[in-house]
Amino acid sequence: MDRRSLGAGLMALASSFVLMAGTASAHGTVSSPATESEATCTVVSQPSFTLQGEFSNTASAADVIEVSCNPLKYGTGGKVTVIASQLYSRCDDDVTWYIPNPYDVVDGRSVELTLDADGNANVALIAGPKCQAGETLISVHEDESPHESFVTSWSVLPPKETPEGLTALPASQVEDAESSGVATVIEAEFPGDSESEVRVASEELFRRCEVSPHLHWIEEDRTEVDDTSEVTEAIELDNDGNGFIVAVGDSSCEPGASLIEADLETKPFTTLTTDFTVVAPEPRV
Repeated sequence: MDRRSLGAGLMALASSFVLMAGTASAHGTVSSPATESEATCTVVSQPSFTLQGEFSNTASAADVIEVSCNPLKYGTGGKVTVIASQLYSRCDDDVTWYIPNPYDVVDGRSVELTLDADGNANVALIAGPKCQAGETLISVHEDESPHESFVTSWSVLPPKETPEGLTALPASQVEDAESSGVATVIEAEFPGDSESEVRVASEELFRRCEVSPHLHWIEEDRTEVDDTSEVTEAIELDNDGNGFIVAVGDSSCEPGASLIEADLETKPFTTLTTDFTVVAPEPRV
């Protein structure tokens, strides 16, 4: 090959590289396939829950489910249906849903929620009594186009003693953009203090949720205590020293952390504390 042919070949090869680079640069301005395939919504359940309660409340469970959709794809006013069919069957066809916005109580295997301007919706549930332990799937279905579905799993564990502590699940939550409502499950664990009574209170959360009734406290048996900073009838621990209560602030909850207390009302009168943080409205996906 003479020098002229070799030079022409090198120039053609160089031109090919330039064209390839230009093509790659142009593709970089377009969403990648991974981005295009991202789900419109996500659904988050809390960590596994140890069954609690005695007598008529034996083997009860509670959870808070957070639905988050991309507000640019499926946002303000969008309807979603949350289904816990496995849990419903495991818990003797007994599931009750607690919706913060607007506050409502619904019985059954499913509940319909309305997304806020950030594409979010929260709901708490109490299941049982007489739940059977095991993994359960929770699904969310868009009731409008594009009619996508999303799932997560949640494990219900057999009753057992657990380490001492007070826990809010979730420990923080993005409040509803329309009502500023929130929901959390508060678990009190006092191993060795079976069947003792425990007072659960949060003066801060009561004041932070400014509109009456301020807080809805829902006990294991679905007894609801409203418009008070504490549970007027203390929750009773089961034989493993465990007990829970659901707290729902349905409107005008100011962002910030609130102290939650659990006081053992018999010797040694132990007090446990934890925090629950209300986060200002924002998209979660």
